Amino acid sequence: MKKILWFRHDLRLEDNHALNKACENGEVLPIYIFDKNYWELETSSSFHLKFIQDSLKVLNQDFKEKFNSQLYIFYGDTLEIFKELISKNQFANIYSNQIFRNQYTLNLDEKCKILFKEKNIIWKQEQQFGIQLENRKRNFWSTHWNNYIELKPLKADANCKFIKIDIPSLEKIKTKEIDGSNIQKGGRREALSLLQSFLKQRSENYQKEMSSPITGEIACSRLSPHITYGTISLNEINFAIKNTKKENMSFNKIKSLRSFKSRLAWHCHFIQKIYDEPEIEWQNMNRAYDGIRENSFNLEYHQAWKIGLTGYPFIDACMRYLKANGWINFRMRAMLVSFASYQLWLDWKKTSKHMAKLFTDYEPGIHYSQFQMQSGTTGINTIRIYNPIKQSTDQDPDGSFIKKWVPELNKVPGKLVHQPWKLTYLEQKDLDLEIGKHYPHPIVDHHSSSKIARDKIWKIKKTDEAKFNAQKILQKHASAKSRR
Repeated sequence: MKKILWFRHDLRLEDNHALNKACENGEVLPIYIFDKNYWELETSSSFHLKFIQDSLKVLNQDFKEKFNSQLYIFYGDTLEIFKELISKNQFANIYSNQIFRNQYTLNLDEKCKILFKEKNIIWKQEQQFGIQLENRKRNFWSTHWNNYIELKPLKADANCKFIKIDIPSLEKIKTKEIDGSNIQKGGRREALSLLQSFLKQRSENYQKEMSSPITGEIACSRLSPHITYGTISLNEINFAIKNTKKENMSFNKIKSLRSFKSRLAWHCHFIQKIYDEPEIEWQNMNRAYDGIRENSFNLEYHQAWKIGLTGYPFIDACMRYLKANGWINFRMRAMLVSFASYQLWLDWKKTSKHMAKLFTDYEPGIHYSQFQMQSGTTGINTIRIYNPIKQSTDQDPDGSFIKKWVPELNKVPGKLVHQPWKLTYLEQKDLDLEIGKHYPHPIVDHHSSSKIARDKIWKIKKTDEAKFNAQKILQKHASAKSRR
């Protein structure tokens, strides 16, 4: 019996349930498809492509070393590729691990189901996240997740028999090119190395140092893109945490690892949200907020925010850092989104698309939920408007981060780097710096714009419609303690 093993966001051999199931009997054709239409989406970019290509290269090497075989990589229309493969071979089954991405992927999967049914092929999808797919019971979500995360990682089946076929050379994949100079390298070896260095050294001050873009670059695990594309599984991470020797471990580190593990649960919590309600990708979770920003989108503000020229040095430094690295720590992501949503009053449905391209670890379930939370359109979360000056002085007190990423200001002394518009005419003259020419004035006054935004959001939040919708959202999505 011949089968297809379809790799998607699970670019590993170890702890790959679809691989082990496919290998139980018969011959297997392992494939990966770069879907042409997916890579032309507004949210796709070369950041994602480079990471995946790195990961596929390593995965192919693993296939050769472990199985003396290879991974077959295609580029084009997914349905047409399957039609071609099926027409030339008698495949009985297709195996893959389930993914929960965006509406495009959801639609593609529905089309695949129809095609496979027409061809009398059974598509078997395996679970790789601890979410509830059927008989959703919110009160038992945590129990379900804990049971899942404690499953022992699987070893790759060494007795698998693989099919060999001839395929044409891979074309150059077309997507939005972004010139990032320091994108994380993909591949399982990188994932394992990052995990080990995090558990052994870098996690020591994780809780304390994760908030600043300066310390967060080292203190954070940096595993997020590896989790997104599946070069390592959540179960593998959990078991590595459990097996980390606690002897002589500092109290700080114990707390940090506990905090880090909780984020594995949050990852699945947000995947659950987009599975339960795919619409959060394109519409307000709380429909009472419909129309609040859509008809007042300021293109000038949007452009300044995207390129890091808002006149707020810390905001601009963080955006430029993100554009160069394809990653920035969570608090700074939240600040950038909050500033765009409140001070600049930009619609999250547009700003989220730009950030999706920049986040190498773009995970739709997390991405859109967080954008809505930081934009105030869920109706169930605290309205959190970040003060860009306070964040600047708290997270970059000496201005070193600002001066590195906004070199226009590298001569500005002391605390004035956080608010360069306060430089006097003579001070600017001495520094050979002219605010408004070499670096822009603030495009908005953050105090007044924050107040206006807060008043608009609260006005809606107090309405009966918003409150009624908020209760329905809580019943559907909010976490609840298990009842045994």
